[in-house]
Amino acid sequence: MNKTLLIHLVLLDTCVFALGQTKPEINVIYGEEHIFTVETPQNWINDKKAAESIGLVSFFYSKDDKDKAKKSYFYAMGYDKDEHNSDLATFMAGDLKTFKKKYPDLTYEEIKVGVTGGVIDGRMLSFDNLSDRYREEVIYMETEYSILVFSFSTFTKEDYLNYQPVFDAFTSSFKYRGNDPKPYLEWLKSRN
Repeated sequence: MNKTLLIHLVLLDTCVFALGQTKPEINVIYGEEHIFTVETPQNWINDKKAAESIGLVSFFYSKDDKDKAKKSYFYAMGYDKDEHNSDLATFMAGDLKTFKKKYPDLTYEEIKVGVTGGVIDGRMLSFDNLSDRYREEVIYMETEYSILVFSFSTFTKEDYLNYQPVFDAFTSSFKYRGNDPKPYLEWLKSRN
């Protein structure tokens, strides 16, 4: 096969692949002192109405689970630091206390998470032996001024195994944009 034909086939294959793909929905999550983005996974829904009803800004579940009463889900959220969550250890201790109160028999494992670009520390708590769900995993990331949280909750082992790779891809889509959301908000305002 000559090089020209090979290049044309590669380009054609790339174009066909690109035509079958849809651009992921980019979700911007911000507070007074943080801004980051995550992508909605393909075939998943970011149910912003449900998120708002429970005090979140994002709430993701599989389109296949749309009609289920109990949906496995994940979300991303940011919290600006204050006296109650002045660092990652304090924030996680508060979360752990809440989990232990709700689930007295829980077991958990803490895992160090790799960090990059503006994130100074990262940990994951993986909770088992929960009375109302199969498993919950929470990734905590600390920036200079905020704590960022990514939570993944499943109600069955099957959902956990099926959706764990989706959650991994979701957290891999995370991009920390900094501690000042004002330029983004001004840009957004100028578009309206």
